[in-house]
Amino acid sequence: MARRTAIVTGASRGIGKASAIALAQKGFDVAITARTLKEGDFSPEPSGLLPDSLPGSLEETAHEIQSLGMKAYPFYLDLMDRDSLVPTAEDIISTVGKVDVLLSNAVYSGPGNYGRFLDSNLEDIADRVFGNITAQMFFLHPILSSMVNLGGGLLLFMTSAAAYSLPFAMPGEGGWGTAYTVSKGGFHRIAIQLAYEYDSEGIIAFNLQPGLVATERVKLVRGPVENVASLGADPSVIGETVAHIASFPKNFSSGDNIDLQSVARDLGLLTKPD
Repeated sequence: MARRTAIVTGASRGIGKASAIALAQKGFDVAITARTLKEGDFSPEPSGLLPDSLPGSLEETAHEIQSLGMKAYPFYLDLMDRDSLVPTAEDIISTVGKVDVLLSNAVYSGPGNYGRFLDSNLEDIADRVFGNITAQMFFLHPILSSMVNLGGGLLLFMTSAAAYSLPFAMPGEGGWGTAYTVSKGGFHRIAIQLAYEYDSEGIIAFNLQPGLVATERVKLVRGPVENVASLGADPSVIGETVAHIASFPKNFSSGDNIDLQSVARDLGLLTKPD
């Protein structure tokens, strides 16, 4: 039986790292991307709220994948480096051959997410829209082309409730900033559109809604994201759920927005509410 290969972006920590490891546990070789390559590389908290370096690296994720007997292929990727996006995707395809699954998990991280719209720097807004929409489509283009040429593949997009839900709190008080919601709204449409356009060519696409997740960054920042730090699921639960969906995609309908914590409860990974 041919080995399956997945690509996971933003895999140095958080949901991306947990998903890459869980996919390896399910028998996938995994190409992983991020900006933090090696343990000890300084990785600042992107909002500028803390001086601390964030834990995690591609080197660490790769070691965990390899310890499971699977192959890991680390690649440096910066969403804001426009000229590198397509070549990096092409390099990954050349290295791994057939890509069975792409998990688009990387998100633009930078200042300007915790203030109201008129308090935001316009350059920060432009960067967030580019990183969360345009950069994602640039990186995706050669991967989708390869999947279509080879008869199909699975596209997973890590969405957010911010893409489609009503605001529930002000930015900086637990709520989302305008640029984030707008950029994630645009990103959210990619799976829906591609599921429609490429269904006949074997492409399945889902939006994955992780809910509140207590990642390493969230636990460090706390403050404006205290509700997430206190109430969020562990990234490992989300990763296991992503790997389950990647292993059994036909249990779902292409184009769906899948609530990962609901699936996790069905799988017994989270306690069901009373």
